[in-house]
Amino acid sequence: MDSDVQNGDLDKKAMMTQRYADTAGIFEEFFKSTAHGDLTAIYRNRPCYSSILPVEKLTRCAIDAFVYFPSARPAIYHYTGMMIHECVHHWFNKKENVAQTIDTTSAQEATSQLLNYYIRFFTEGNGKGGLEEILQWACELCAELSSKNAGRPAMAQIQQNGEVLAILKSNELIDKLLSLMNMVVTNALNENPDGCMRALFESSRHGQHFSWIWLHIATFLQGTIMTHLLESGAEQFRTYATEINNRKAVQSSGPAVLNIIQTEYEHKFRAISEVFNFLMARRNPELQEAVSQLIVDSLDSKIEKSGEKIEKTSTSNRLGFAFFFKLVTCSLKTLQILVNSNCHLITPFNVVRAIRHVQAADKSLILPALSYTDFMKQILGDVDPTTHGMIFELFIELVYRTDVFDGENLPEFKESNQEIKRDCYPVLDFMINQLVRIAHSSGGFKCPTMHPAIQMYSSGDRLQFLIDSVSANIVKSGSIVRHLHAISIAHDPTKAAEISLRFLMTTRFDDTDSLYVFMSFLSATVPFYPDLMNHMWKEFSGLKLVIESYYTEQPDSVKIHLNLLHNIRQILEWELTEEPTEKVGDTKKPYAFWNLFPGQHVGSLLNSLMGDTNRICWELMESSKWEEAMNIYRFSGKLLEALRMACSPVKMPTNDRKIVMNISEMYKLMSQFAIMLKSTLFLVTKENLNGLVVFEELRSQIVAFLFGPHMLPELSQFSPIFVNFFVTVCMMDSKKLFGERIGESMGNLLDETGLQKLVDNVQLEDGPSVLEGLRSLKMRDNALDMLHTGQLKRRRGNEMNSRSVEENEDAVQRLHTVLDAVRTMCASGDNAIQIACSQQLAEVLVQSVCQDSLMMDMRFDEWDAEAEYIHRHVEVAQRINQSQFSDGILRILADTRVFALCLPIMKSKLAVIINETEKFPDHKTISEVTRQKLHNWFYLASKGGLIPPRFSYICDLEKYSTCHETYLMLLEVWKFFLFRNTTRDTIDIYHKSLRDNAIDEGLPHEKEAMERINMAVFRIIIQNHLPHTVAVFPKLFPVEFEFLRLSVVD
Repeated sequence: MDSDVQNGDLDKKAMMTQRYADTAGIFEEFFKSTAHGDLTAIYRNRPCYSSILPVEKLTRCAIDAFVYFPSARPAIYHYTGMMIHECVHHWFNKKENVAQTIDTTSAQEATSQLLNYYIRFFTEGNGKGGLEEILQWACELCAELSSKNAGRPAMAQIQQNGEVLAILKSNELIDKLLSLMNMVVTNALNENPDGCMRALFESSRHGQHFSWIWLHIATFLQGTIMTHLLESGAEQFRTYATEINNRKAVQSSGPAVLNIIQTEYEHKFRAISEVFNFLMARRNPELQEAVSQLIVDSLDSKIEKSGEKIEKTSTSNRLGFAFFFKLVTCSLKTLQILVNSNCHLITPFNVVRAIRHVQAADKSLILPALSYTDFMKQILGDVDPTTHGMIFELFIELVYRTDVFDGENLPEFKESNQEIKRDCYPVLDFMINQLVRIAHSSGGFKCPTMHPAIQMYSSGDRLQFLIDSVSANIVKSGSIVRHLHAISIAHDPTKAAEISLRFLMTTRFDDTDSLYVFMSFLSATVPFYPDLMNHMWKEFSGLKLVIESYYTEQPDSVKIHLNLLHNIRQILEWELTEEPTEKVGDTKKPYAFWNLFPGQHVGSLLNSLMGDTNRICWELMESSKWEEAMNIYRFSGKLLEALRMACSPVKMPTNDRKIVMNISEMYKLMSQFAIMLKSTLFLVTKENLNGLVVFEELRSQIVAFLFGPHMLPELSQFSPIFVNFFVTVCMMDSKKLFGERIGESMGNLLDETGLQKLVDNVQLEDGPSVLEGLRSLKMRDNALDMLHTGQLKRRRGNEMNSRSVEENEDAVQRLHTVLDAVRTMCASGDNAIQIACSQQLAEVLVQSVCQDSLMMDMRFDEWDAEAEYIHRHVEVAQRINQSQFSDGILRILADTRVFALCLPIMKSKLAVIINETEKFPDHKTISEVTRQKLHNWFYLASKGGLIPPRFSYICDLEKYSTCHETYLMLLEVWKFFLFRNTTRDTIDIYHKSLRDNAIDEGLPHEKEAMERINMAVFRIIIQNHLPHTVAVFPKLFPVEFEFLRLSVVD
């Protein structure tokens, strides 16, 4: 048994000895094969491995050593690489037609067999542990092949990596080597991605000679390699940044060491950058989506300062946005692709986060040669318009929007936020300067309006955002002005006019600084569009509607209107401003040639503004917002003053401007003024102490505007019509203003059981009772008197309207206010203006009181014929008596020289008085009510020049006269008007003579009429009541009295 054990040990020993001998033989054989040459010999055209035959001799030893000596695999890879070098070198020689006697067929076949063996070995999964090793060898070999053959004729003209890859890949062995690399990289990314990327990055130190390999890998693996590439790149960048910061902190290395570290990393980074740029240029959707997700992950990660300890908990933490930003600094084209494919991520929120990530890293590690501002300016000079537009929109938001940091406006970020705004402004200013150059460019193939950065902010809310940004960015207003200037120049004068109107509408009336910015815009744009402001005034209403149509929410019409009124007034005042120049005594008007004055468009402008004033103020007063309404009225008055002063020679001695508009605009404007002035009367209340002040201020401004010398003479002759309009609108609203109603007809005064029942036959069923009631009425009884005696009842509806109401203090105050204003209008100005205004006032009074054309007749017929139509005169008298406003106007007209136009009203009042004196008992005197009417009539007629002065003493005689005698005297007064035969033509002739400054001799035909009436009636009545009427005789008969007096003396 022991012998058996000994024999077994001997067998094992022999076996081990034999195996060692075989292994040593394999190693010796492989060693002999590798000793045939080196790279220097190969590239000197020495035959190295090509001289060994047969092929099996070249491959068997290498394969056996690969299997039995795993530790010798690097040497085997080197051996394979030498054969590839020799074959590739002679392949290039053949392409370059270099004479050679070496046949490399055996070496090429042997190399191909070895590469096929490697592919099978790693494909079957036997060499998972050696993936990184063979990948590192393959990468180094490829870099050597590129560097050794870079200077030869076949490669001399090749510069791009794609061309290098194409020519090298055309070699069969290199193509097979690349196939091996594809398989190895694919498996390595699955088994050991860190090791795989480490091998690739280590080989990247060869720089340009390895870039073509990156290009090949990127082409083959695209989306698979991208994530690993960026993650590993970010890890390498973080490691590099940490090392640099640590060495600087401890000062353990000199500048030379730091330069070496930086140079090595730059080679690696350039390779990564080229691969990334190449992949992005392929515009693969899956690849772009992966990159977008990586960007989001990097932004969502916590900001890490350089050198800070990193916790590798997730992919997003390993990926730094600073590294990603460094990547895009190397390729403008990649930046454009990223911007266009990730426009949904380009928001102020994301960009602010990205800036903070970049700021966390040392700038010298990301962009050592330029500042970030200079870098942005550099790339913005070359980007395409679409990318430029997206970046421009982003910087507009960052610089101008005040709430751009909402959500991240934490105390620790406050200083950083201000720094971001400050750093972004120079870039935005540079981009705006580019837009100005683009807008001013010319040529058949250039269309500046289509540039995204111009088109984006040329209308709607975005254009308004620019203008609104002025108030919060006064220091940066120069850029805003240039931007708006570029938009205007790129479009047309209409766009410039729209921008101008937007300034006037939205610049706060208390923000003068922002209005100066508007003047700067005009200063920059008017030289190119000289008629800019003229165009804006012309299209004012249309442009205003267009601007308002863009509002997504209901605009604050009060604020906009106040802005318009104030800002237009302000620029008109600035136009008249004289500023000193460098020369002593010299002055200049900086805005004199900008057409700030509306000129021929002042009519349409004022009609639009005053119409809005009326509408807005009425709504405010309905809502009891009195203060806001008064502010608008004050601003409107100041605007009128500014327009008037803009034509005044006091401000501009050589000023020859006149207010010009067509007749229809003039009429419409006066109606707007009338409505406005009437509306201000509602402000005159006991509680509102400033209401009267506002009314008087506005009245004075309107009157000064309409009747001033600045008005074109052809238009000024129509100004008195304003009095007509104003009084008319006041009469239309007399119930609200003064608590009265003008024109209540007599039909409303009759009882329902009386005359109204005769209109409807159905109501006659009451039969004889109704008829008897009617017969009992005296035919000559006055309906008003029957109401007082109870013979007629009031209608139920009318009972409420005519009920005695306590005197309204506000109504009385308004009444006195408006009458004083009307009196002032009719008593101001020269003789012609006073007459014209009074004429208009008389016409509106007569038209409102005498609504029927028959009642407006000035002709006096015989009393018996006129008495047939007494009901018409009663109705006129009733209207004038019901309205204190109308009665006040009548009294105002009595002080003018146009009172003759009120003759229809005076005729009706006289007819009513005659009718009342006729029906009273003959032996009694007239009632006190009738006496007051009579005295009032004679007072007005005498004051207005309708009757001779001595007729006014009839009032003294009437005190002692009976009713019949008073009736007889009034008939003679009636006959006076009958014989005088005053017509409209005679009145117009009289007024014409007054306008010509002729002597006022009164209305014509007074003497002739006095000669035809029967003055004996007055003499008899005086005699009947002597001695009480003695004092009346010399007044009624002055000539006879003087004759009698002289006779007595004789």
